[in-house]
Amino acid sequence: MAKVIDIHDLPEEEAKLVQKFIEFLREKGKRRVEAAIEKEKVQFGTWTLGSKGKFTRKEIYDYL
Repeated sequence: MAKVIDIHDLPEEEAKLVQKFIEFLREKGKRRVEAAIEKEKVQFGTWTLGSKGKFTRKEIYDYL
């Protein structure tokens, strides 16, 4: 749904300022969405030794 802001009685300079502010808010919204998407992309580290299986706490600490 499009909304209209009536700025016909504003000077040209102030009308351009309103337009730039609206563009700024739109870009800010896009960046916020992009940041949320990036935040969802969690990168987990991998173990280079490639061990597979489940280990108990005792097995892990006995090795140390």
